[in-house]
Amino acid sequence: MVVLAAAICTKNGKALLSRQFSEMTKSRVEGLLAAFPKLIGTGRQHTFIETENIRYVYQPLESLYIVLITNKNSNILEDLDTLHLLAKLVPEYSNFDEYDISRNAFELVFTFDEVIAMGYKERVSLQQIKHFISMESHEEERFRREEEAKKKDAGRIANQKALQIEKQRREEELRGGGRMSGRSGFGGGGMGSGDYNPVPSGYDNNNNNSPSRSSGYPGRDNKGNERDSPSSTPSSSSKPSSSSSGLQGMKLGSKSSLSKNIFFSFCYSVHITIEEAFSALVESDGTIEGVDIKGGLSVQINDESLGKVKVLLKQGRDSKQFQFITHPNIDKAVFTDQSVLKLRNDAKSFPSGGVLKWRCKTSDDSMIPIRVNCWPSPGRDSTMVSLEYECTVDYELKNVFIVIPNPTSNTPVINKFDGHYEYDTKQRLVIWKIPVIDESNKTGALEFSVKGNTQAFFPVKIQFTASQTICDTVIGNVIIEETNQPTTYSNETTLSVDTYEIK
Repeated sequence: MVVLAAAICTKNGKALLSRQFSEMTKSRVEGLLAAFPKLIGTGRQHTFIETENIRYVYQPLESLYIVLITNKNSNILEDLDTLHLLAKLVPEYSNFDEYDISRNAFELVFTFDEVIAMGYKERVSLQQIKHFISMESHEEERFRREEEAKKKDAGRIANQKALQIEKQRREEELRGGGRMSGRSGFGGGGMGSGDYNPVPSGYDNNNNNSPSRSSGYPGRDNKGNERDSPSSTPSSSSKPSSSSSGLQGMKLGSKSSLSKNIFFSFCYSVHITIEEAFSALVESDGTIEGVDIKGGLSVQINDESLGKVKVLLKQGRDSKQFQFITHPNIDKAVFTDQSVLKLRNDAKSFPSGGVLKWRCKTSDDSMIPIRVNCWPSPGRDSTMVSLEYECTVDYELKNVFIVIPNPTSNTPVINKFDGHYEYDTKQRLVIWKIPVIDESNKTGALEFSVKGNTQAFFPVKIQFTASQTICDTVIGNVIIEETNQPTTYSNETTLSVDTYEIK
């Protein structure tokens, strides 16, 4: 065995990614990488360093290191060649920062496996590896075509159902001599200019009923509802109490509600999806290490008889802080000048993988929708921990979870709180839950005490969802190019958290 492991770590030796090519435990690899920066020292420009048993071969990648851990019998020239190839591959799949390395870990591990096999470098070039990674099987392509065919069939059936419902509604109106009361049918009537966007009852443009991604924390199901965790103690909803009446388990969302949303997306000629992911690292004193916001917009055409359409966007003041990238099939000049997503002349349809992406990397705390402060105050026999949140946006945040680790083995005593709380006895986590934050509760506090003298109540992790994105780009209208007339459309918008930690 020559190459024992290939890894990417921070300048402090924190392992972000590691691929082992020999039997090595996780703790062993983390220990070797943690010791690595101390061995380098300062002012040294070497590309390798040796200890009694192993050799580190390394190369800086801006604020990170890519490191090969080898035995001392390895060929240093071949190791350097392997290292340089890996250093060329990493920027093909990720930026040189912790967020992107973690997010693209699977792709990077696959590339490492293409370069190194059984501890030895494969005889492959950069272009060959990129080709291997991007290859798709015939079975996968056939499956994709079958799925596309199923979607088209479902869209056709949905359109037929919508027409039937509309016909029935009009017939009942004629029989009743006037307009029906209650819910209207799907897509009925003409559509004028302006903001008009017909959406069925129970599914609005703000996506208040669209499903959001689950945070994975205890006490929450995949619809964002609260539920009892098997390893958690009961909590109260208004004041601390020993009873368990405050937070009772709630029913999970039924399959019919999900099917209903899918049905609505097919009932309209065009369906637009906007998704945005938020990441932030904050020091315990409030210093912002970094905020990273990534978003994307995709367009699904359910009625191919429309021909080409264009999507008119409304971009607010905050949009200027974002960098936008259009798909090659989109007319970039038209988007830049008019904020309109329009296909190029030679493009036949909107690509399924999305047509617009945006990103903002900043240290500006005004881009953080909710700020959280954690103040441990150690005493003689116990520690008092005070937490507070402040919502900085004018839209609702939903399913807000603030998770605080308890470094002691003692059960905390909750003294006061807003919202709900839960204590996970197995993982020793205090879980502060606020189902909805709006104008009525833009600030809130939680306070608990625990026996012992410590300040190690970090990292605090925050999760939330919203039906509005931080980048204030919204849908203005959808226009048929041939007739220059608006068409019906539905849209769903979701903001979720990738990583938000206070260290």
